[in-house]
Amino acid sequence: MLIQFHKLAESEMLDSQDFYDNLVFGLGKKFILDVEFAINQIRNNPLAFPIKFTSYRVALLRRFPHSIFYRIENERIYILAVAHQKRKPFYWVNRV
Repeated sequence: MLIQFHKLAESEMLDSQDFYDNLVFGLGKKFILDVEFAINQIRNNPLAFPIKFTSYRVALLRRFPHSIFYRIENERIYILAVAHQKRKPFYWVNRV
């Protein structure tokens, strides 16, 4: 399945990578690897994750406090947000 990011979701992911790299060099790369792992899980079994908001599902990262909110649309997975779990919950709903 094709993976497509909302432009703000991609920006959030890269901002989080920078944040973690500023904390500890190399931690940003580990964050990206964790995101890639979650996206591969989503790609392999997109219906395995619970619906959290209308038709959007959520996948939690394993090692970082972030969630990936996505929707299945025909032959693609549309990622709406890569959101920190403790900051402003559902701030991204206006993107729907």
